Formats: sequence, structure tokens, C-alpha cells
Amino acid sequence: MIKKNKKIPIPPNVGKNYREIAAEEALALLSFVRHNWYFVLPVVFAVLVVIYLVRPIPPSKIRLATGQPNSTFQVIGEHYKEYFKRENVELELVSSSGALENNRLLEEGQVDAIFSQGGVKVYDPDENIRSLGSMSYQPLWLFYKGKEVAPEKKLADFLRNRKASINIVGSGTRILSETILKLHNLDPEGLGFESFTTQQSIAAMKAGEIDAMFLVAGVESKNLQELILSPGIQIFNFELADAYTKRLRYLTPVVVPKGAVHFDPVSPPFDVNMVSSTVTLLATEELHPAIQLLFLQAASEYDRNRLAIFNGEVTFPAYTDNMVPQSEVAKRFYKKGSPFLWGHAPYWVASLFDEIWFYLLAIGAVLIPIISFLPSYRKSHSESSIEECYTALRRIEAQLLEADDAETLEGLEDQLEHLKDRVWHLWVPSGNRPAYYDLRTALLSVRSDLAAKQNALNEQP
Repeated sequence: MIKKNKKIPIPPNVGKNYREIAAEEALALLSFVRHNWYFVLPVVFAVLVVIYLVRPIPPSKIRLATGQPNSTFQVIGEHYKEYFKRENVELELVSSSGALENNRLLEEGQVDAIFSQGGVKVYDPDENIRSLGSMSYQPLWLFYKGKEVAPEKKLADFLRNRKASINIVGSGTRILSETILKLHNLDPEGLGFESFTTQQSIAAMKAGEIDAMFLVAGVESKNLQELILSPGIQIFNFELADAYTKRLRYLTPVVVPKGAVHFDPVSPPFDVNMVSSTVTLLATEELHPAIQLLFLQAASEYDRNRLAIFNGEVTFPAYTDNMVPQSEVAKRFYKKGSPFLWGHAPYWVASLFDEIWFYLLAIGAVLIPIISFLPSYRKSHSESSIEECYTALRRIEAQLLEADDAETLEGLEDQLEHLKDRVWHLWVPSGNRPAYYDLRTALLSVRSDLAAKQNALNEQP
């Protein structure tokens, strides 16, 4: 029969012994600091400087400005919120009218980060706003009701005599659609377009109050999905999409392949050419590096799981819009990828190590040679304590040589008794015990000299 392994007995008073060891180590360390403060003080100062520079503890709550309900910004923000929750960080989503309002909220310090749209001018008088990169495609869609128009239909001809919505002032849809219209020398105000929100535009389209609507949205947008799945609503083909991107360098040509929406019936019935901006994530330089890294990791996870329907899509996040300077955290992320400890330690520890490893190497290169010359802090405490007792004993011995009356000798006897108690209560590590017992021997020797002098004094007539 196979014998079961016997449990190893736990020695009694283990907890008490560990507590005593911890107390002794603390005592030794304090003694070391007291006797070697001129070495310890620069180290403490250097550590404080590093802590100030890298801010090791990130905030537990962050505010992110998104956009209109069910928009691309809102949907991506919800995913980020769940990702942050897994790291015990609360991400509060702040709804807005769109990219322009988000920029104002960030500039006024009402939020910590925002979603913006590639190509939208960012107001940054203090030059403090930084880009974490683009998170997703966000094409310009033009939806319309009625019969499908030919793919080569000119935009100006298509919009003639149509009632359309270009969204509200400040929205990314409004900004990009007006930019495209101006390339055709079309005046949005002169065309009499409506300024509806996205949801108002969808409702008006379904009710027959408008014939068409512009929308800047990624495939994750619930508003976009509602429009695509609505019967009788078609997607306009921008025949000059490639030409638009030559004039507007922040735009990318994208193609919705034939049948990407439905196979039966086939929808769209032909490849649809469009132009796309991107969802960009902006923050100030003050945003904690660990939180910036958390945003980038959330974006990477989102990109791995998103639906990709456009031809030639790139991997996000990516720094594709250089209108806003890139943050230092994003630069390292795009160049080197995830930090060394990511996934093996809390996110803020991984970020902290990524920030300070160079400082640690520099400090270590200076401190290691210095530390090699320093005594062990445990021995330092014991040696200094024994040396102090030897100094006190030598002082008693010097006084003993000059003493010539009983009262002085009695005082010295009291000092020796006090010193003996002090010696008995010394904490001595194993490596210093010979010195301890030498001290005990010296103490007995001086006591013997004192007794001899007392006897000699008593024998005098």
C-alpha cells in the first residue's frame, strides 16, 4: 500500500517568532539610518523625485466625453467602460453634441479625455492636448430613401431638390459633410438642409419628412445599424472618394463591398465608395500615464473583436492623424507594444515599471558601489550599541583610576550596575556575539578592579 504523506508539524509559537524577528529587523534598520543618515538622505531624496515625476498611483475615476446617444463614440465608450471596470477603475461617460463640444469640455478641464474626429480642428491655446491615436474608422455615409441611383451619380445632381439633414452644429457629421459640400461649391445653408440630431434625422427619414441624411459613424454605431437594416433606405456612392482624400489628407478612402449588408437580396448591389475619418482619443499631458496605457489596451482589445466590413482596413489603435501631437505614452506603445509586466501585474504597476525602469537602472548604477562599502544594517546596529557600551565602560574605568573616597566608588558601582543591565538587554545578531561576550568580560574586569579598590580603601586605618 502507498502510504499517505504525513503532514509536516508546524513548530509552536511560529507567529510570535516572526513578529519578534520583524521587530528586531526594524530596530536594526532604524539604527542603521540613525548612524548612516548621510547615505540614506540622498537615496530618500532621489526616490521622492522619481515618485513626483512618475506619479505611481493613478486616479480611480476618469471622465470620458463621448457623443450623441447610440453614436460610434458612445458605443466604443461603453466597451472601454467595461474594460476599465475589470481594472477597478470607474470610467464615467459624458454625453455631448459631438467633437466640438468634447474639445471644449477637455480644454475647460471638465473631463479627462475625449473622443474626437480626425480632421476636426482642436482648440489648444496652452498646447497641452495630446493624441493617444486613432481608435476606429468613422466613414461619412449619405443615406437616402427611394430607388437606387446609379453609382456614377454626381453629388450635386443627387442633392438637387432633395430635403436632407446634415446634423447639428458642432457634430462631426456636420463638420465633415459641410467640408465635402464646399469642395463641390455647394452652400449647405443655401440648400436649406435641416439641422437635426442623428436620432431626429432617422425618425424624420422613416416618417418621410426628409429624403436623405448625412452621418459620420463607424459600423459599431447603433444609429448606423438601424439605418442599414431599415427597408427602403439606400447608401449613396461617393464616386469622387479618392479625389476627396487628395484634398483632405486626414481622410482615407474606404469601400463597402457588394453584399456586405445582405446576401439575399444583395445589399448594397455594388461596391460603395466612401471617405472615412477616424475616432481619435485625446487627453491632456496631465492624464496619468497608467490611465493612458489603459485606454490604449482597451482600444487594442476592442479592435480584435470589432466587425470589419471595409476593404483594406488597418489595425487600430494607430497614430494616423498628426494634427495633434502624440503623447509620450502612446509613442512607446506604438513602438514597443505592451509593457513588460502587462498581464502579470496590476496595470498601474506595469505602467510604473515601464516609466521608471531607466531611473531604477541609473540609481542602481550609483548606489550599488556605495552600498558595497556600507556595513550590514543588522551588524551596524549591534556594533554601534556595543561600541557605545565600551565607551561608557571606559569612562567609568577612567573615573575609577582617580577615585579616592567611598562615596565616589559607590557612584561608580551604581553606574556599572546600570551598564550591566543595558548590556544584558542588547540585541546581538549571530555574527556579533563574540564581541558581545568580550564586552561582558571587560565589564567583569572593571567590576573586579572596583571591588579591589573598595577593599583597599576599607583596609586603610
